[in-house]
Amino acid sequence: MKILPIVLTCLALNTPFCEYKMGNLIESNKFNEVSLCSEGKLFRENIEIKVKTDDGEIIVEPSVNIGYSPEIFVANFLNNGLEQVLYSVESGGSGGYSYYQMFSFKDGISQSVFNSEDFKPTIEARYLDNNIIEINFQGKILYLDSSTSGCQNKDDCNLYISDVNTILPYYNIALDRYYLQVLQRIYGGYEANNFGYITSLIEVNEDGYNIISIGTTSNFSY
Repeated sequence: MKILPIVLTCLALNTPFCEYKMGNLIESNKFNEVSLCSEGKLFRENIEIKVKTDDGEIIVEPSVNIGYSPEIFVANFLNNGLEQVLYSVESGGSGGYSYYQMFSFKDGISQSVFNSEDFKPTIEARYLDNNIIEINFQGKILYLDSSTSGCQNKDDCNLYISDVNTILPYYNIALDRYYLQVLQRIYGGYEANNFGYITSLIEVNEDGYNIISIGTTSNFSY
């Protein structure tokens, strides 16, 4: 009799879980059911995105299909009369990183149109006088205040720039279209010593993306 609760607990932890949303992903003005399904309770595995169509179901497996707190956001990113699915999943750990991938659907076929693992602009950073950090973002110069540094000696506090840390959907109400605001963390010595973020505003297209603007923002909680 003591074994039964343990068995039931294990079954509950591995029970598939699906979150449902709606969007016009296949045909304009026609809503489709979109679901994000996974197994596990806190740490999720076997994550899949499913889109119901008149001809059946399109199943998509993201390139990173394990992690914490998977989510999907359905919106107009490509401005092609349809909506797309932005997928995110957290890696866990102290870095606070997440992975992102965007999918479009056309003629019963899914296509990955953006993957945060492929976003790797060339960026260099160095300390200047008066607690200023100079950032060279692919030839564009940016500046960031480093007065919040926890480093006693900058010679022992090398500057680092993270890969994609967070992506925020950015809505332009005038164009009725979503963009991606990509945040990359700037830190000195260790990740907890965070100075701020490099922000890139991205327009996603069916054949890739364009960086519309770049800037910096001071450290904040989101």
